[in-house]
Amino acid sequence: MANRAPAKPVIEQLRGIPSRVSLVWLLPLAAILFAVFVLWRAYVERGPLIEIMFESAGGVEAGETKIRRRDVNVGTVEAVRLSDDLNSVIVEARLNPQVSAYIDADTRFWIVNARINTTEISGLSTLLSGAYIEVDWDDQPGERRTEFVGLSEAPLTTRGLPGMRVTLDAEEAGYIYVGSPVFLRQIEVGRVERRRLSEDGTQVLFDVFIAAPYHKYVFPETRFYGVSGVEASFGAEGASVRVESIAALFTGGIAFENSETSTASKPLLRDGVNFTLYDNKAAAIDSLFESTEDKRYRYIAEFDGSVKGLRPGAPIEYQGLRVGSVVEVSVELPKNESDEQRIYAVLQFQPARLGSNDLTPEALQATMQRFVEEGLRVQLASGNLLTGSLLVKLVNKEDAPPASINMDSKPYPAIPTTPNNIEAVTADVETLISNLANLPLDSLLAAATDLLRNTSDIVASPEVKALPSQISTSLNAINTATNDLPTMMKALTSASQNADDVLQGLSPDSEIYIELAAAARELRTAAKSIAAFAELLEENPNAVITGR
Repeated sequence: MANRAPAKPVIEQLRGIPSRVSLVWLLPLAAILFAVFVLWRAYVERGPLIEIMFESAGGVEAGETKIRRRDVNVGTVEAVRLSDDLNSVIVEARLNPQVSAYIDADTRFWIVNARINTTEISGLSTLLSGAYIEVDWDDQPGERRTEFVGLSEAPLTTRGLPGMRVTLDAEEAGYIYVGSPVFLRQIEVGRVERRRLSEDGTQVLFDVFIAAPYHKYVFPETRFYGVSGVEASFGAEGASVRVESIAALFTGGIAFENSETSTASKPLLRDGVNFTLYDNKAAAIDSLFESTEDKRYRYIAEFDGSVKGLRPGAPIEYQGLRVGSVVEVSVELPKNESDEQRIYAVLQFQPARLGSNDLTPEALQATMQRFVEEGLRVQLASGNLLTGSLLVKLVNKEDAPPASINMDSKPYPAIPTTPNNIEAVTADVETLISNLANLPLDSLLAAATDLLRNTSDIVASPEVKALPSQISTSLNAINTATNDLPTMMKALTSASQNADDVLQGLSPDSEIYIELAAAARELRTAAKSIAAFAELLEENPNAVITGR
């Protein structure tokens, strides 16, 4: 058996992985990595997803409805669903990253649809493009928030609009609503954004926005008052009618006024200031002079008779000028049998109406004491006969007995009074009414009825009925005679001329000449009279009946 030589080992070197992978596979791998990077970056840089709760969807559609800020798209609605309790709608929306810093607790959302009411017409563009969601935020970035409650109605003003916001306090809401205009000298300068009750429920608060540049006319002494389209008032000062605006006739409104002294101060130019809302312009202007909180300027006046018609707010007048107001009318019943009841009015004098804001209570007291010693007295007077309201007058009675201010009177010093003539006038009116009631109205009515019946009988008599036909016959005869007047005038003129011709052949001293001459003169006189009568009838045909 032949020996075989051992086989030589063959050693082969294995190829590495890079040598087995083709470069062609690197391209898809790079594409996949790039796609993953793009997706990761899009995920990281995508805007926040928020949820907005509305009472109803209002035309909002997932994937279609946009979220806008100043007519620029800043997001898209991704889903619309019902809430867990099925009583509201949850809208899921994705916002742009650049606005995410401003989506905080102060951000507001509302659905914009076509809206037509008494205060505005808006959103008509949505009739073609569909509804969208408007977003409003302030200029300061805040802590991000993802859940919001949408507004049921669009706010009247956005936060970025220049101007100022004030709060007005009123006793009642009256005819002022959200959206009511605010006027300055009958120019619309703002709107009522909200009305609500105060925390204790005793007042109505109005949040009012005044747009720039009109907000610079709001001063600490500015007075706000309610207005309507037509405002009429009847009081002790008479009747007045004021027309503010046709727009305010439907929605109500608010106006404000400034006095000459208030414009000398600096405007407020800041939000959150509270003002009192007065009922009307007269009350607002009067408040500029009132100092109802300063009781040092108060006095009382005691009256013996009835004070019916004297109410708080009635004016106090001196020489026809208002110098104060009646704050209260009270009666104090006697506590003991020896006491007498007191009926008095509390008089609040207003230093501003007396010509000086610096008038001290002591100076006013010294002046009033001197006037009282010279005959100044308090007297009730009729303010308005229609309403029966009374006012208080300060009158000078030179023959009044000496008197002075009773400084010991309570609750305030008492100014002496003088009797008024209101009761005498009332008694005269009552007497007049009583006399009218005692008149024999039945007999007067019977006589008047008989007179009317006799007149009717006369008109219905045959003689009166025949009178028109008789007048017509007479007028026809007069017309015929009038038509014959020219012929008569020609005949008379011709006869007069013939008489003149005959007279030329006679002796002036003969008897026939004298008689014919007299006849010719009478013919000419008759012709002139007929001519004058014809001219009168031509100018005034009624002269036949009236004689003129």
